[in-house]
Amino acid sequence: MGLREAYAAVLQLLREQQQLSQYDVAGGVTQSQVSRLEGRQSNPTLETNRALAKSLSVHPLTFLALVHASDEQKTPKDILNLMLEELKVMELLDAPLPVAPAKKAHPRTRSAEENLKKVRELKSEGKTQAEVIKLLGIPRSSVSRYWRKE
Repeated sequence: MGLREAYAAVLQLLREQQQLSQYDVAGGVTQSQVSRLEGRQSNPTLETNRALAKSLSVHPLTFLALVHASDEQKTPKDILNLMLEELKVMELLDAPLPVAPAKKAHPRTRSAEENLKKVRELKSEGKTQAEVIKLLGIPRSSVSRYWRKE
């Protein structure tokens, strides 16, 4: 069974369990989206999953735990125990989590900053541009550009 099929099965199960029509659960999504999801014709986004879970009165992760239990042919309890164990191993079970991704420099930017630092160090040691090119193995144009930066 694939995730799309498991998602459709769980969506139908929860909807029928609560005696809701596709229109009833279409809060935040359209009835046609619900139909396509149940018909295994589309994949839900995180936002769609949240909206459907809300209209089914369950937490979005409860919904996804049921989907993965269905897909892996396990019980929801098995999935939850696995999640708890993984969170313990990662030491994230009781940890505060970031609310936004950290701003990190692109790897090329970091590399350029490191090269600039190395060129400045070698320049302060009295090395010539030609020696720096040989020592660092970076292009002449880059060394020249770093050389002129103050």
